[in-house]
Amino acid sequence: MEKKTSGKYRDKDREKKEKTEKTAGNLRRLIRWIFRKTGGKCPGRLEVEENLRLLSTDRSVGDRLESYYAEKTRLMIQVLIGGLAVSLLLFLTAGSQTLLTEGCLLPREERSYTRRLKLSTEDKAGENVMVEVEPRELTREESRELLEKAAANMESYILGTNTSLEEVRSDLNLVQKIEGTPIEVEWELDHYEALNLDGSLRLEKLKEEGSLTELTARLTCGEEEKIYRAAARVYPPLLTEEEQWEQSVNEAIAASQKESSQQAMKRLPEEIDGRPVSWEEVPASQAGAALALTLFAVAAVYLGKDRELRKQALDRDRQMQRDYARIVSKLVLLMGAGAAIRNAWEMIVKDYQVKRDRGQIKLRYAYEEMALACYEMQSGVAEAKAYENFGIRCRLPCYLKLSALLEQNLRGGSKGLSQILNAEIGEAFEQRKDCALSQGEETSTRLLFPMVMMLAVVMLLILVPAVMSMQI
Repeated sequence: MEKKTSGKYRDKDREKKEKTEKTAGNLRRLIRWIFRKTGGKCPGRLEVEENLRLLSTDRSVGDRLESYYAEKTRLMIQVLIGGLAVSLLLFLTAGSQTLLTEGCLLPREERSYTRRLKLSTEDKAGENVMVEVEPRELTREESRELLEKAAANMESYILGTNTSLEEVRSDLNLVQKIEGTPIEVEWELDHYEALNLDGSLRLEKLKEEGSLTELTARLTCGEEEKIYRAAARVYPPLLTEEEQWEQSVNEAIAASQKESSQQAMKRLPEEIDGRPVSWEEVPASQAGAALALTLFAVAAVYLGKDRELRKQALDRDRQMQRDYARIVSKLVLLMGAGAAIRNAWEMIVKDYQVKRDRGQIKLRYAYEEMALACYEMQSGVAEAKAYENFGIRCRLPCYLKLSALLEQNLRGGSKGLSQILNAEIGEAFEQRKDCALSQGEETSTRLLFPMVMMLAVVMLLILVPAVMSMQI
């Protein structure tokens, strides 16, 4: 019975896998068809084609180029679909995390927080308003400390858009409550010639030379209170209708705080300036950010695949650079034993292929290019021409020099070739040493960023406890 059940599961898994492979295959075929119809016009196509040709002994890269772009497009489509799904999910769930209840109630928490709400009236379209919900009242000691800090920063609270109390040209923000705290403020003015009690300017009585007004504020937090005094010189400004409405909204919200300061829910005003208003919470959707991130990820996949291919081509050149000294040493050794250039070449290739087939070494591009030169000579290509093609395919200066030496000595005789190659060995080892040094410098540079991150973590571990102890 258990065997039959496990067999059914295996069949289902096999069917699911076959469907997935079939879908992926159809997608690749569609992408290849589009690639052919568009003529393969893609950004960076020439560089990609050249890198694919370098990384393969088969110089015909048409099929590999189509497969490469098919795979890259498949990854881009997967990232795009996934990102669109996440964006849609965030958009649909944005309104499910609302805190507003009964149309005008917001819950209080241990710390103050703000919510974006939509305010609507009968004759005014909905507008977004940021409403702050304050925590419950504090103890006496906490209230006194909070009052001291609030009094020290009171000028920054009341300035509004003004730069200094010495030159007041717009409404002062005579707050009825300090944002983020349970502190309430009551204001008194020595006269009401320039300012109203709410801080708004009395435009009809302002003078060009300015009017000096003394402000007195009584800050209360629970049962504690503190007096703050300041002087303001007021000059005539110009107020817009929007600014007046904003001031009315802020005043209404501050007034509603007094009525519900001891309640578990903050009640928002249901009427402003004699007009009934309605509140609606604005969903904080992250769908736009997710969509932008998706488009960025699609572009990163496209460029990342090309960068990965470019890195593979660079690793190929470095590997060939490292193998150059060993190849020349083997040629000198075999030629010193009496072997002709072509025989020594074929012996090196045969030894490499045997070790590669046995799994003793991995693919080495320089030896693969030598093997391709052997196939050219066996197929009837002139030996000198095969060496020339070898240098062109390798495209590195050292291999171009080696092919030129071999071609030159074939035409003029092999006399003195061993001495020239011996000198080339010393230069090759020096190049290999320089290559190793440059790679070491690159590695140390890449390790610099993790070291800086570790230093930042250590500094945080030291500074955070110190700052916290100072605050205590």
